[in-house]
Amino acid sequence: MPRILIIGGSFGGLGALKSIIKKAQNLTQQLDVTLVEPKLGILNILGIPKAVLDPEFAAESFVSFERANVYWDTIKLQEDMPFDTKKVLRSENGDKPHIGVAAEELKYNPNLKLHFVQGHVTELVNNIAKVKIGKLDKGRLPERYRPTKSAEEVDIPYDSVIIASGRTRNWPLDPLSSTVEELRKEMADSTAQIKNAKKTVIIGGGALGIELAGEIKHQFPEKEVVLVHPHATLPPEPLICDRFKQQVLEFLNNLGVEVLLNTRIKTEQADGVLVTTDGRVITSDLTFWCNYKKNNVDFLAKNYPNVFAPNGDILVTHQYEVKTDKGNVIGNVFAVGDLADLPLVKTAGWAYREGCQAGNNAVELVLNKDRGGYESVDKEYLEKGGMLLVVGMEQSICEDFLGQIFINDPEHLKMYEDYRLSSMFPTYGLTKEQ
Repeated sequence: MPRILIIGGSFGGLGALKSIIKKAQNLTQQLDVTLVEPKLGILNILGIPKAVLDPEFAAESFVSFERANVYWDTIKLQEDMPFDTKKVLRSENGDKPHIGVAAEELKYNPNLKLHFVQGHVTELVNNIAKVKIGKLDKGRLPERYRPTKSAEEVDIPYDSVIIASGRTRNWPLDPLSSTVEELRKEMADSTAQIKNAKKTVIIGGGALGIELAGEIKHQFPEKEVVLVHPHATLPPEPLICDRFKQQVLEFLNNLGVEVLLNTRIKTEQADGVLVTTDGRVITSDLTFWCNYKKNNVDFLAKNYPNVFAPNGDILVTHQYEVKTDKGNVIGNVFAVGDLADLPLVKTAGWAYREGCQAGNNAVELVLNKDRGGYESVDKEYLEKGGMLLVVGMEQSICEDFLGQIFINDPEHLKMYEDYRLSSMFPTYGLTKEQ
Protein backbone atom coordinates (compact mmCIF):
# COMPACT_ATOMS: atom_id res chain seq x y z
CA MET A 1 0.00 0.00 0.00
CA PRO A 2 1.49 3.42 -0.97
CA ARG A 3 2.28 5.53 2.11
CA ILE A 4 2.35 9.31 2.60
CA LEU A 5 3.74 10.87 5.77
CA ILE A 6 2.83 14.43 6.84
CA ILE A 7 5.13 16.03 9.41
CA GLY A 8 3.32 18.81 11.26
CA GLY A 9 -0.38 19.45 11.83
CA SER A 10 -0.71 23.22 11.62
CA PHE A 11 -1.81 25.20 8.55
CA GLY A 12 0.49 23.52 6.02
CA GLY A 13 0.10 19.98 7.34
CA LEU A 14 -3.66 20.10 7.64
CA GLY A 15 -3.89 21.69 4.21
CA ALA A 16 -2.00 18.66 2.89
CA LEU A 17 -4.24 16.26 4.83
CA LYS A 18 -7.45 17.81 3.55
CA SER A 19 -6.13 17.89 -0.02
CA ILE A 20 -5.19 14.20 0.11
CA ILE A 21 -8.58 13.22 1.52
CA LYS A 22 -10.35 15.29 -1.12
CA LYS A 23 -8.27 13.77 -3.93
CA ALA A 24 -8.99 10.29 -2.57
CA GLN A 25 -12.79 10.64 -2.62
CA ASN A 26 -13.17 8.20 -5.52
CA LEU A 27 -9.93 6.33 -4.97
CA THR A 28 -9.93 2.72 -6.18
CA GLN A 29 -6.35 2.08 -5.08
CA GLN A 30 -5.35 1.80 -1.45
CA LEU A 31 -3.52 4.71 0.20
CA ASP A 32 -2.05 4.99 3.69
CA VAL A 33 -1.59 8.48 5.24
CA THR A 34 0.03 9.30 8.60
CA LEU A 35 0.05 12.68 10.33
CA VAL A 36 2.75 13.23 12.99
CA GLU A 37 2.08 16.20 15.28
CA PRO A 38 2.98 16.84 18.97
CA LYS A 39 -0.31 18.60 19.75
CA LEU A 40 -3.59 16.73 20.13
CA GLY A 41 -5.41 19.29 18.05
CA ILE A 42 -5.19 22.48 16.04
CA LEU A 43 -4.07 25.82 17.46
CA ASN A 44 -4.98 29.00 15.62
CA ILE A 45 -1.49 30.48 15.73
CA LEU A 46 -2.78 33.72 14.21
CA GLY A 47 -4.32 34.49 17.60
CA ILE A 48 -1.13 34.14 19.67
CA PRO A 49 -0.82 37.93 20.25
CA LYS A 50 -4.16 37.84 22.06
CA ALA A 51 -3.87 34.32 23.49
CA VAL A 52 -0.81 35.18 25.61
CA LEU A 53 -2.91 37.66 27.59
CA ASP A 54 -6.32 35.98 27.52
CA PRO A 55 -6.40 32.31 28.66
CA GLU A 56 -10.04 31.82 27.68
CA PHE A 57 -9.43 33.15 24.18
CA ALA A 58 -6.44 30.81 24.00
CA ALA A 59 -8.68 27.88 24.91
CA GLU A 60 -11.16 28.88 22.21
CA SER A 61 -8.28 29.00 19.72
CA PHE A 62 -7.53 25.31 20.21
CA VAL A 63 -9.71 22.53 18.85
CA SER A 64 -8.91 19.02 20.01
CA PHE A 65 -8.84 16.26 17.43
CA GLU A 66 -11.35 14.42 19.60
CA ARG A 67 -13.90 17.15 18.79
CA ALA A 68 -12.89 18.13 15.28
CA ASN A 69 -14.73 15.50 13.21
CA VAL A 70 -11.56 13.95 11.82
CA TYR A 71 -11.71 10.15 11.92
CA TRP A 72 -8.59 7.99 12.11
CA ASP A 73 -7.98 4.29 11.53
CA THR A 74 -5.29 4.24 14.22
CA ILE A 75 -4.12 6.69 16.89
CA LYS A 76 -0.86 6.52 18.86
CA LEU A 77 -0.45 8.91 21.80
CA GLN A 78 1.86 9.67 24.67
CA GLU A 79 0.94 7.56 27.69
CA ASP A 80 -1.77 8.96 29.99
CA MET A 81 -2.90 11.72 27.64
CA PRO A 82 -6.48 12.93 28.34
CA PHE A 83 -7.92 12.00 24.96
CA ASP A 84 -11.03 9.95 24.17
CA THR A 85 -9.91 7.95 21.14
CA LYS A 86 -13.33 6.31 20.76
CA LYS A 87 -14.75 9.61 19.52
CA VAL A 88 -12.51 9.64 16.46
CA LEU A 89 -11.43 6.05 15.79
CA ARG A 90 -12.85 4.64 12.58
CA SER A 91 -13.70 1.35 14.31
CA GLU A 92 -16.07 3.26 16.60
CA ASN A 93 -17.55 5.59 13.98
CA GLY A 94 -18.39 3.43 10.99
CA ASP A 95 -18.51 5.25 7.67
CA LYS A 96 -18.69 8.85 8.90
CA PRO A 97 -17.02 11.36 6.54
CA HIS A 98 -13.23 11.29 6.68
CA ILE A 99 -12.99 14.93 7.66
CA GLY A 100 -15.51 17.48 8.86
CA VAL A 101 -18.84 18.73 7.69
CA ALA A 102 -18.38 22.47 8.20
CA ALA A 103 -17.25 23.56 4.74
CA GLU A 104 -17.68 20.46 2.63
CA GLU A 105 -18.28 16.82 3.37
CA LEU A 106 -15.30 14.65 2.44
CA LYS A 107 -16.88 11.23 2.43
CA TYR A 108 -15.46 8.01 3.77
CA ASN A 109 -13.55 5.79 1.36
CA PRO A 110 -12.37 2.47 2.85
CA ASN A 111 -9.38 2.49 0.48
CA LEU A 112 -7.95 5.48 2.38
CA LYS A 113 -6.40 4.73 5.77
CA LEU A 114 -5.63 7.64 8.11
CA HIS A 115 -3.28 7.41 11.09
CA PHE A 116 -2.47 9.99 13.76
CA VAL A 117 0.75 9.85 15.79
CA GLN A 118 1.35 12.32 18.59
CA GLY A 119 5.06 12.91 18.37
CA HIS A 120 7.91 14.51 16.49
CA VAL A 121 10.30 13.24 13.84
CA THR A 122 13.97 12.98 14.81
CA GLU A 123 15.42 11.60 11.56
CA LEU A 124 14.53 10.67 7.98
CA VAL A 125 16.62 7.78 6.67
CA ASN A 126 16.02 5.31 3.82
CA ASN A 127 12.32 6.26 3.53
CA ILE A 128 11.77 5.68 7.25
CA ALA A 129 10.89 8.40 9.76
CA LYS A 130 12.26 7.99 13.27
CA VAL A 131 9.57 9.35 15.59
CA LYS A 132 9.54 10.09 19.32
CA ILE A 133 6.07 9.74 20.79
CA GLY A 134 4.65 12.60 22.82
CA LYS A 135 5.25 16.29 23.35
CA LEU A 136 8.05 18.18 21.70
CA ASP A 137 10.60 19.75 24.05
CA LYS A 138 11.30 22.86 22.03
CA GLY A 139 14.05 24.17 24.31
CA ARG A 140 14.22 27.72 25.68
CA LEU A 141 11.11 26.84 27.73
CA PRO A 142 10.41 27.16 31.46
CA GLU A 143 11.33 23.87 33.11
CA ARG A 144 7.76 23.24 34.31
CA TYR A 145 6.54 22.86 30.72
CA ARG A 146 9.10 20.33 29.56
CA PRO A 147 8.26 16.63 29.18
CA THR A 148 9.29 14.55 32.18
CA LYS A 149 9.20 11.02 30.72
CA SER A 150 11.53 9.44 28.21
CA ALA A 151 9.77 9.19 24.88
CA GLU A 152 8.98 5.92 23.13
CA GLU A 153 10.51 5.73 19.66
CA VAL A 154 8.87 4.19 16.58
CA ASP A 155 9.70 3.85 12.88
CA ILE A 156 7.19 5.01 10.25
CA PRO A 157 7.93 3.98 6.64
CA TYR A 158 6.84 6.23 3.79
CA ASP A 159 6.91 6.50 0.02
CA SER A 160 6.50 10.27 0.09
CA VAL A 161 6.81 12.79 2.91
CA ILE A 162 5.47 16.34 3.25
CA ILE A 163 7.45 18.47 5.70
CA ALA A 164 5.24 21.10 7.35
CA SER A 165 6.88 21.20 10.77
CA GLY A 166 7.05 24.99 10.94
CA ARG A 167 9.16 27.08 13.27
CA THR A 168 9.87 27.23 16.98
CA ARG A 169 9.66 30.53 18.83
CA ASN A 170 10.29 31.49 22.43
CA TRP A 171 7.78 30.69 25.14
CA PRO A 172 4.99 31.75 25.51
CA LEU A 173 4.73 32.74 21.83
CA ASP A 174 5.06 29.09 20.86
CA PRO A 175 3.10 27.09 23.46
CA LEU A 176 4.19 23.57 24.32
CA SER A 177 0.66 22.51 25.29
CA SER A 178 -0.80 19.41 23.72
CA THR A 179 -4.31 19.87 25.13
CA VAL A 180 -6.69 22.75 25.70
CA GLU A 181 -6.38 22.55 29.49
CA GLU A 182 -2.60 22.70 29.31
CA LEU A 183 -2.87 25.69 26.99
CA ARG A 184 -5.24 27.50 29.34
CA LYS A 185 -2.76 27.07 32.20
CA GLU A 186 0.21 28.17 30.09
CA MET A 187 -1.53 31.30 28.92
CA ALA A 188 -2.73 32.07 32.46
CA ASP A 189 0.94 32.18 33.48
CA SER A 190 1.73 34.45 30.55
CA THR A 191 -1.22 36.73 31.32
CA ALA A 192 -0.12 37.08 34.94
CA GLN A 193 3.37 38.10 33.84
CA ILE A 194 2.00 40.76 31.49
CA LYS A 195 -0.39 42.14 34.10
CA ASN A 196 2.39 42.35 36.70
CA ALA A 197 4.82 44.16 34.40
CA LYS A 198 4.75 47.93 34.33
CA LYS A 199 7.10 48.00 31.35
CA THR A 200 7.19 45.39 28.61
CA VAL A 201 9.87 45.31 25.93
CA ILE A 202 9.29 43.41 22.69
CA ILE A 203 12.34 42.52 20.61
CA GLY A 204 11.65 42.18 16.90
CA GLY A 205 9.27 44.15 14.69
CA GLY A 206 7.92 41.37 12.52
CA ALA A 207 4.20 40.67 12.30
CA LEU A 208 4.15 38.87 15.66
CA GLY A 209 6.04 41.60 17.50
CA ILE A 210 3.90 44.35 15.98
CA GLU A 211 0.58 42.69 16.79
CA LEU A 212 1.74 41.70 20.28
CA ALA A 213 2.80 45.27 21.06
CA GLY A 214 -0.51 46.56 19.75
CA GLU A 215 -2.54 44.00 21.68
CA ILE A 216 -0.82 44.68 25.01
CA LYS A 217 -1.12 48.44 24.63
CA HIS A 218 -4.74 48.14 23.52
CA GLN A 219 -5.74 46.06 26.54
CA PHE A 220 -3.46 47.82 29.04
CA PRO A 221 -3.07 51.43 27.84
CA GLU A 222 -1.53 52.47 31.15
CA LYS A 223 1.46 50.15 30.68
CA GLU A 224 4.71 51.15 29.01
CA VAL A 225 5.39 49.11 25.87
CA VAL A 226 8.63 49.37 23.90
CA LEU A 227 9.20 47.71 20.53
CA VAL A 228 12.87 47.25 19.57
CA HIS A 229 13.69 46.58 15.93
CA PRO A 230 17.13 46.31 14.27
CA HIS A 231 16.16 47.86 10.93
CA ALA A 232 15.03 51.28 9.71
CA THR A 233 11.49 50.12 8.88
CA LEU A 234 9.05 47.46 10.02
CA PRO A 235 7.89 44.82 9.36
CA PRO A 236 11.15 43.53 7.82
CA GLU A 237 9.61 41.65 4.85
CA PRO A 238 11.30 43.03 1.71
CA LEU A 239 8.24 42.34 -0.46
CA ILE A 240 6.03 44.72 1.55
CA CYS A 241 5.82 48.30 0.24
CA ASP A 242 7.08 51.38 2.10
CA ARG A 243 3.61 52.86 2.50
CA PHE A 244 2.51 49.75 4.41
CA LYS A 245 5.51 50.02 6.73
CA GLN A 246 5.00 53.74 7.34
CA GLN A 247 1.35 53.15 8.24
CA VAL A 248 2.26 50.38 10.70
CA LEU A 249 4.65 52.75 12.46
CA GLU A 250 1.92 55.39 12.62
CA PHE A 251 -0.49 52.86 14.14
CA LEU A 252 2.03 51.96 16.84
CA ASN A 253 2.62 55.64 17.59
CA ASN A 254 -1.14 56.19 17.83
CA LEU A 255 -1.31 53.58 20.57
CA GLY A 256 1.61 55.04 22.48
CA VAL A 257 4.05 52.22 21.77
CA GLU A 258 7.63 53.47 21.90
CA VAL A 259 9.40 52.18 18.79
CA LEU A 260 13.20 52.01 18.73
CA LEU A 261 14.37 51.45 15.16
CA ASN A 262 17.94 50.63 14.12
CA THR A 263 18.46 49.16 17.58
CA ARG A 264 20.01 45.80 18.40
CA ILE A 265 20.19 44.15 21.80
CA LYS A 266 23.63 42.87 22.77
CA THR A 267 22.92 41.37 26.19
CA GLU A 268 20.08 40.76 28.62
CA GLN A 269 21.23 41.02 32.23
CA ALA A 270 19.94 38.91 35.09
CA ASP A 271 17.74 41.76 36.35
CA GLY A 272 16.10 42.09 32.93
CA VAL A 273 18.07 45.15 31.89
CA LEU A 274 18.82 45.17 28.16
CA VAL A 275 22.04 46.60 26.75
CA THR A 276 22.17 47.63 23.10
CA THR A 277 25.11 47.20 20.76
CA ASP A 278 25.82 50.94 20.99
CA GLY A 279 25.83 50.92 24.80
CA ARG A 280 22.33 52.17 25.59
CA VAL A 281 20.48 50.67 28.55
CA ILE A 282 16.80 49.72 28.37
CA THR A 283 15.03 48.70 31.57
CA SER A 284 12.37 46.01 31.33
CA ASP A 285 10.04 44.18 33.69
CA LEU A 286 9.12 41.66 31.00
CA THR A 287 10.80 40.96 27.66
CA PHE A 288 9.38 39.08 24.69
CA TRP A 289 12.00 37.92 22.19
CA CYS A 290 9.89 37.91 19.03
CA ASN A 291 12.97 37.91 16.82
CA TYR A 292 13.90 34.35 17.75
CA LYS A 293 12.72 31.64 15.38
CA LYS A 294 14.20 28.28 14.54
CA ASN A 295 13.06 26.03 11.72
CA ASN A 296 12.01 22.60 12.96
CA VAL A 297 14.25 20.73 10.54
CA ASP A 298 16.89 19.07 12.73
CA PHE A 299 15.68 15.69 11.50
CA LEU A 300 17.03 16.55 8.03
CA ALA A 301 20.52 17.60 9.09
CA LYS A 302 22.17 14.17 9.17
CA ASN A 303 20.99 12.68 5.87
CA TYR A 304 20.01 15.79 3.92
CA PRO A 305 22.63 18.39 4.91
CA ASN A 306 22.72 20.12 1.53
CA VAL A 307 19.04 21.07 1.12
CA PHE A 308 19.19 24.35 3.00
CA ALA A 309 19.31 27.92 1.73
CA PRO A 310 21.71 30.36 3.47
CA ASN A 311 18.81 31.58 5.63
CA GLY A 312 18.11 28.05 6.90
CA ASP A 313 14.94 27.48 4.87
CA ILE A 314 14.54 24.34 2.76
CA LEU A 315 15.32 24.65 -0.94
CA VAL A 316 12.30 23.64 -3.03
CA THR A 317 11.09 23.64 -6.61
CA HIS A 318 7.89 25.47 -7.55
CA GLN A 319 6.16 22.10 -7.04
CA TYR A 320 7.45 22.04 -3.41
CA GLU A 321 9.90 19.20 -4.09
CA VAL A 322 12.96 19.47 -1.88
CA LYS A 323 16.17 19.99 -3.83
CA THR A 324 19.86 20.22 -3.02
CA ASP A 325 22.03 23.31 -3.27
CA LYS A 326 23.25 21.87 -6.58
CA GLY A 327 19.69 21.81 -7.93
CA ASN A 328 19.18 18.04 -7.69
CA VAL A 329 15.55 17.20 -6.86
CA ILE A 330 14.79 14.71 -4.08
CA GLY A 331 11.69 13.39 -5.74
CA ASN A 332 9.65 12.04 -2.84
CA VAL A 333 10.23 14.80 -0.26
CA PHE A 334 8.13 17.98 -0.22
CA ALA A 335 8.33 21.04 2.06
CA VAL A 336 5.78 23.81 2.60
CA GLY A 337 4.97 26.84 4.71
CA ASP A 338 7.52 28.82 6.70
CA LEU A 339 10.18 26.22 5.87
CA ALA A 340 9.98 26.53 2.09
CA ASP A 341 12.50 28.87 0.47
CA LEU A 342 10.10 30.66 -1.86
CA PRO A 343 9.86 34.40 -2.64
CA LEU A 344 6.56 34.79 -0.78
CA VAL A 345 5.59 36.56 2.42
CA LYS A 346 5.35 33.88 5.13
CA THR A 347 1.69 33.71 6.11
CA ALA A 348 -0.71 31.08 7.42
CA GLY A 349 -2.77 31.41 4.25
CA TRP A 350 0.18 30.62 2.04
CA ALA A 351 1.16 27.66 4.23
CA TYR A 352 -2.34 26.23 3.83
CA ARG A 353 -2.33 26.77 0.06
CA GLU A 354 1.11 25.22 -0.32
CA GLY A 355 0.08 22.26 1.83
CA CYS A 356 -2.96 21.63 -0.36
CA GLN A 357 -0.83 21.63 -3.50
CA ALA A 358 1.90 19.45 -2.00
CA GLY A 359 -0.75 16.98 -0.85
CA ASN A 360 -2.02 16.70 -4.41
CA ASN A 361 1.52 16.19 -5.69
CA ALA A 362 2.32 13.49 -3.15
CA VAL A 363 -0.76 11.51 -4.21
CA GLU A 364 0.16 11.89 -7.88
CA LEU A 365 3.64 10.61 -7.08
CA VAL A 366 2.80 7.54 -5.02
CA LEU A 367 -0.24 6.41 -7.03
CA ASN A 368 0.49 7.50 -10.59
CA LYS A 369 4.29 7.94 -10.62
CA ASP A 370 3.64 10.98 -12.78
CA ARG A 371 4.75 14.57 -12.24
CA GLY A 372 2.45 15.69 -15.04
CA GLY A 373 -0.40 16.12 -12.57
CA TYR A 374 1.64 18.22 -10.14
CA GLU A 375 0.35 21.59 -8.98
CA SER A 376 2.76 24.53 -8.81
CA VAL A 377 3.01 27.65 -6.71
CA ASP A 378 0.97 30.45 -8.25
CA LYS A 379 3.76 32.20 -10.14
CA GLU A 380 1.84 35.44 -10.54
CA TYR A 381 2.14 35.89 -6.76
CA LEU A 382 5.89 35.32 -6.55
CA GLU A 383 7.95 38.35 -5.56
CA LYS A 384 4.71 40.11 -4.55
CA GLY A 385 3.54 41.50 -1.23
CA GLY A 386 0.44 40.34 0.55
CA MET A 387 -0.03 40.92 4.25
CA LEU A 388 -2.76 41.90 6.71
CA LEU A 389 -1.93 43.28 10.15
CA VAL A 390 -4.20 44.45 12.94
CA VAL A 391 -2.49 46.79 15.40
CA GLY A 392 -4.45 47.19 18.61
CA MET A 393 -7.71 45.67 17.30
CA GLU A 394 -9.02 49.00 16.00
CA GLN A 395 -6.39 49.65 13.32
CA SER A 396 -5.70 47.45 10.31
CA ILE A 397 -3.69 47.59 7.13
CA CYS A 398 -3.66 45.20 4.21
CA GLU A 399 -1.53 45.07 1.09
CA ASP A 400 -2.94 42.74 -1.54
CA PHE A 401 -1.03 40.96 -4.29
CA LEU A 402 -1.70 43.82 -6.71
CA GLY A 403 -0.05 46.31 -4.36
CA GLN A 404 -3.31 47.95 -3.29
CA ILE A 405 -3.43 49.25 0.28
CA PHE A 406 -6.53 49.02 2.50
CA ILE A 407 -6.50 50.93 5.79
CA ASN A 408 -8.99 50.20 8.59
CA ASP A 409 -11.20 48.16 6.29
CA PRO A 410 -14.34 47.19 8.29
CA GLU A 411 -14.29 43.61 6.99
CA HIS A 412 -10.67 43.12 8.01
CA LEU A 413 -11.31 44.52 11.48
CA LYS A 414 -14.33 42.25 11.84
CA MET A 415 -12.31 39.17 10.83
CA TYR A 416 -9.69 39.96 13.45
CA GLU A 417 -12.06 40.39 16.35
CA ASP A 418 -11.25 36.73 17.00
CA TYR A 419 -8.07 36.61 14.88
CA ARG A 420 -10.00 34.77 12.15
CA LEU A 421 -10.91 31.94 14.50
CA SER A 422 -14.47 31.70 13.15
CA SER A 423 -13.22 31.23 9.59
CA MET A 424 -10.19 29.02 10.25
CA PHE A 425 -11.93 25.77 11.17
CA PRO A 426 -14.49 25.89 8.33
CA THR A 427 -11.61 26.45 5.91
CA TYR A 428 -10.24 23.08 6.94
CA GLY A 429 -13.69 21.52 6.77
CA LEU A 430 -13.61 21.00 10.53
CA THR A 431 -16.23 21.54 13.19
CA LYS A 432 -15.59 22.29 16.82
CA GLU A 433 -18.06 20.10 18.64
CA GLN A 434 -18.67 20.84 22.30
